Amino acid sequence: MRAHRRETEISDSGNILMFDQGVRLDLRNEPQGRAKSQLMVAERMSAIGRMACTISHDIRHSLSAIYANAEFLERDDLSASEKAELVVDIQEAVLAMIERLDSLLQFGSSGRKNPVVHQCVSLVVEKAVAAAKFHPDGRNVSIKVGKLSPAKADIDAINLESAIFNLLLNACQAASHSTRVPEVEAHLTEVDERIYVTILDNGPGIPACVRETLFDPFVTAGKPNGTGLGLTLARRIAEEHSGSVCLVESNPMGTVFMLSLTKK
Repeated sequence: MRAHRRETEISDSGNILMFDQGVRLDLRNEPQGRAKSQLMVAERMSAIGRMACTISHDIRHSLSAIYANAEFLERDDLSASEKAELVVDIQEAVLAMIERLDSLLQFGSSGRKNPVVHQCVSLVVEKAVAAAKFHPDGRNVSIKVGKLSPAKADIDAINLESAIFNLLLNACQAASHSTRVPEVEAHLTEVDERIYVTILDNGPGIPACVRETLFDPFVTAGKPNGTGLGLTLARRIAEEHSGSVCLVESNPMGTVFMLSLTKK
């Protein structure tokens, strides 16, 4: 009976539970783990709330522009070329809204939801390049694809394409500020059990003051129309593939990012 009371006292302390069979359950770290998990959830919800406020402001601005351009389209004194420009402005505003909403949904989601397939990573790179060329920020940039390794891996092709697209779009935006002809290059290599996607641009480089926080949410590095989530999402997707995204080099002549993943 005395032993039973002693066990009860230990149990009530929240540290160690003793059982008759000699099994011991240590709960000393359990409250800390739960608190850490709750803190991570709270931080994510706070970030989502901040992003929702920013996106709602951006969408309101885009809708106002779309409404104004639609009204101009009703005028009879506009030439065909002027109307065509208004249509392009409307299309780009709609695309910007879609991108912001997609970023919010992707940032707020947790865990992989798409099927994993075993396929050539080069196919994903090519799709991402095609999407970047179609995007307004990539239309006036020369996007070149180097030699692509035929490496295969178990990948979430949809999310991986999104990660590479974000890196390419980031590079196109940087290259557009180059004093030379804006250029972006994409390369795919493999070394042992690792696959590397390297993205290069000839932009003016990333300011030193933001390099340490470059992958934090909402860091736009001076881009007025960015959500500040492209690099954050790219790194998270790479980590889901047992890899990462890193800034390899950045100087006034250009910038190099590298996405890595593991072959399964």
